[in-house]
Amino acid sequence: MNAKEKILVVDDDPNLRKTLADILRVKGYETAIAGTGAEAIAAAKKGGISLALIDLMLPDVPGLEVMARIKAISPLTEAIILTGHASMDTAIEATGQGAFSYLLKPYNMEDLLRVIRHGVERQQAQEEILRLASFPTLHPSPVIELDSAGDVSYLNPAAERLFPRLGVLGQSHPLLHCASGQIDALRQGKEQGEVVEEVKIEEATYELHISYVHNVNLIRIYVTDITQRKRDEEAIYLLATTDSLTGIANRREFTAILVREMDQTKRYGMPMALVMYDIDYFKRVNDTFGHDVGDQVLQTVTCLVKDNIRASDIVARWGGEEFMVLMPQTDLQDAGNTAEKLRLAIAGHHFDQVNKLTVSFGVTAYEPQDDLNSLLKRVDDALYQAKERGRNRVEILTGEAAAH
Repeated sequence: MNAKEKILVVDDDPNLRKTLADILRVKGYETAIAGTGAEAIAAAKKGGISLALIDLMLPDVPGLEVMARIKAISPLTEAIILTGHASMDTAIEATGQGAFSYLLKPYNMEDLLRVIRHGVERQQAQEEILRLASFPTLHPSPVIELDSAGDVSYLNPAAERLFPRLGVLGQSHPLLHCASGQIDALRQGKEQGEVVEEVKIEEATYELHISYVHNVNLIRIYVTDITQRKRDEEAIYLLATTDSLTGIANRREFTAILVREMDQTKRYGMPMALVMYDIDYFKRVNDTFGHDVGDQVLQTVTCLVKDNIRASDIVARWGGEEFMVLMPQTDLQDAGNTAEKLRLAIAGHHFDQVNKLTVSFGVTAYEPQDDLNSLLKRVDDALYQAKERGRNRVEILTGEAAAH
């Protein structure tokens, strides 16, 4: 509830109006009370009345006239007529003159509260429609309404400006096409409340807040442009998962990917290989040429590796001058051949200022008994062997060989 949901109780029975007002306050509404038509009209002039509960028989002014006077003061205020003496003709007259509903005393409190809730929802819907139509500058974001047939029945100026073909294309427009299922579910009552859907159109991303307004039988959609927010989220994600120097996966992200790939490999029995490589004597590069040149070397080596592996392979910076390559659906022999190809490509490259560099490689493959630690230790051991045996070479290590 909000402060505008104020209910005016108009009844000449002081006990009834107090009891009803107390119940409504417990339910979260703000209330005002009046014992006569004159008091009710005076309360309406103060403003802020969402809905009036009006006894048909008041001591000074007939209830229907009170309703008409209140609506003349506040056209959007809804009214529910309450009476203990009525005929069908009276009910028809009340609703024909603008009453939202009509209940006989003694009424069931749950029924009354339900009707009040629907009346307030209708008042809010009408107020919003009027506000959108009268003050479009207050709504810079697009607002769209669909009628009971699913056709676009209203576009505020922001929607017309941003989506000029929306009124013609309707739900076939890219903005609404992906949300058509949610729209239908809301209209058919399969979904309740508000549905939020993200839609990407070219470089822009929009968040659609879709709701069904029951009493006026329409779908209302608020569009918020979240393109910048999505870009910010992507930037934060990159910072958390990417090595800032080389642009490849960092150690934390690579470990998460490796764990997922191991699960897939174990589940489906597919091969998977892991390669670890290290730039030989990289400390000399930093000491001789400085860290800026060292950074350029790391970037160049990364580019050379990426140019010589498959799109499905994942390269990551493990730390310092150590790197990893994950090769899904690759056996040990193919991984060893790829590592040798990478070794030759790097050894044959001319690096600015540094001239020539070499890299050592350790290669292993996932085996059924492996967990993350055993696999990482084995590939690290393979790299250590490559360094111990002279560097600028590829060493392959299996689980059986590591055990010995």
